[in-house]
Amino acid sequence: MTETALPAPTKAKRRPIWSRLRDNPVVLKELRSRMRGNRAFIILTVYVGLISALVALVYISFVSSNDIGFSPDTRQIMGKTIFGLVVLAQLGMISFVTPGLTAGAISSERERQTLDLLRTTLLPGRSLVRGKLQSALVYLFLLLFAALPLQSIAFLFGGVELAELVISTFMLVVTTIAFCCAGLFFSSIVKRTLPSTVLAYAFSNMLLFGLPFMVLTLMTMLIPIIEQAVFSGSNEIAELFFLVIAWLLVSVNPFLAAIVSEVFLIDQGDLFFSVQSVGPFSNFPVPSPWIIYCIIFLVVSFILYQISVGMVTRKEV
Repeated sequence: MTETALPAPTKAKRRPIWSRLRDNPVVLKELRSRMRGNRAFIILTVYVGLISALVALVYISFVSSNDIGFSPDTRQIMGKTIFGLVVLAQLGMISFVTPGLTAGAISSERERQTLDLLRTTLLPGRSLVRGKLQSALVYLFLLLFAALPLQSIAFLFGGVELAELVISTFMLVVTTIAFCCAGLFFSSIVKRTLPSTVLAYAFSNMLLFGLPFMVLTLMTMLIPIIEQAVFSGSNEIAELFFLVIAWLLVSVNPFLAAIVSEVFLIDQGDLFFSVQSVGPFSNFPVPSPWIIYCIIFLVVSFILYQISVGMVTRKEV
């Protein structure tokens, strides 16, 4: 008897992201309910309109006060100003819109008493949480990337590199993911939507505004005490210790991380590493704050997401 050769197994083709999103019924339901009415398009139009008005106001103010046609330095300053204001507006949009989108994702299902019904279906709890997260991210990414043409206007005037545009967009994406995961986390551990929303907004505002003030206050109060009590006058060790602490604290705030990274780019011409001389170390390269920021918040986002999945899939006592 002759044996017939079996056909070699073929590699499964990677499916596009949009096709994989459509496989999750939660994503389809959330996106259809969000995009069906006029609210989503009104928010998008108002958002882009406000940023356009901000860019036009900056341009008019520079034109009225400077002769930009013959001053390259002024054009570069205007380009950096437009770029920074658009990024700032996008960050404000993320902190304002994201908690409202995700803080009630799970708690609203509990309030409508539909979470138990979802558990009886074949939809796993991980798919439920992932669908809520993905549907919010799709809409927020739409808002972010809709403003990219306005952000790219800065290239017409100079002073902004392509790497700055890519890095700022990546930081905004990481911040969006972190705020979405934080909203899901509070929504999974709190049974009511109102307290969950308050906690999500408190988290975003604390991170954006409260943390810089607390860092400045604590560092001002504790530096003399720690220098005298712990280091006993060892200025080199104290300087190194406070540099590491300050670097980490700067790197957990998007405002400070972006500003310090831009300062080092102007001063040293490098967006990825900064050469520092402190204590016993000279010309010591340290990662730029935006790199540390992205790593920290991607890790935090993953942890919050896993906790949310665990809270949704666990059995109620």
